[in-house]
Amino acid sequence: MNIYDIAEKCGVSIATVSRVLNNNPNVSAATRARVLAVMEEENYTPSALARGLGTGSMRMVGVLCTTLCNPYYADALAYVEAHLRRRGLHLLLRCTGTDPQENSQALQYMLQNHVEAILLIGAIPPAPEEEPALAAAARQVPVILLDGDLDLPGVYCVCGDHKGAIMELVGQLVRRQRRRILLLHDAMTYSCRQKIDGYTDAYATYGLAVDPQLIVAVDSDLDAVNTCIKRLLVNRVTFDAVIGAEDMLALGAQKALQRTGLSMPIIGFNNSLPARCATPELTSVDGDLEALCDAGIRILEDLLEQRPAPAHTRIPTQLVERATFRNN
Repeated sequence: MNIYDIAEKCGVSIATVSRVLNNNPNVSAATRARVLAVMEEENYTPSALARGLGTGSMRMVGVLCTTLCNPYYADALAYVEAHLRRRGLHLLLRCTGTDPQENSQALQYMLQNHVEAILLIGAIPPAPEEEPALAAAARQVPVILLDGDLDLPGVYCVCGDHKGAIMELVGQLVRRQRRRILLLHDAMTYSCRQKIDGYTDAYATYGLAVDPQLIVAVDSDLDAVNTCIKRLLVNRVTFDAVIGAEDMLALGAQKALQRTGLSMPIIGFNNSLPARCATPELTSVDGDLEALCDAGIRILEDLLEQRPAPAHTRIPTQLVERATFRNN
């Protein structure tokens, strides 16, 4: 039985049932008693939706995520859900992929469901046709980008210093006489673009020319990366170090190179569990995902309480050196 059934059995509107659930004084004593009696008789447990219908507030936060197949995004969602639950907020999730039209539809879906705010995890920079939808959403509810950055009124951004991290990493490799560094990336998210920018800026800093063949887009899948590495070697594209924009890309390269007997520095990003379980253990840049999510939730709390919040927050990163860097 749901709120609609309770309302029908009591002969009242669903808004009246919701007001009873929220102890709203604008309900007569007789009506309140009748509704409560039916709920007890039917052993009815109200949902967040039922409580929100009469107040206009669902205590619900919309979360848009490109995909949950990515362990980094899945971990981020777990952190966000736990933080929201502790604060009595509910989560409404939608995975959008990389289609701009789907992203715009998802934003509208969240607004139609009366969310208090919208969080985007692993945000892909909006296409020109998508930005008006994001701006429109931000005029109605706070919009928070986790691991993204955008200058729009009402949009609040929390991201790691990916550009600085990869510039430092390339610098360390160049000082080790590694000049042909392969950079593997997948979806062109904000953090991915920052890593590519950091890579090219570091090469410029050291007076080195960037070989476009060494910046390679590939799906974050072990088989896809294996095929990619084999194709590069067959085509005689030489490289003496590998950076994966995510750990899974670096791990795929590690496995592919192990089959060929080649050894070189290999570094990933996100310091995931698979990086620590690899043999040898994978060196990885830790973006402190928990701190990033916690900063996003603090901004959300401030905004919901109508307190000021920073539009841009940057979380420092740290290189976690392991065997794939130390021993090469």
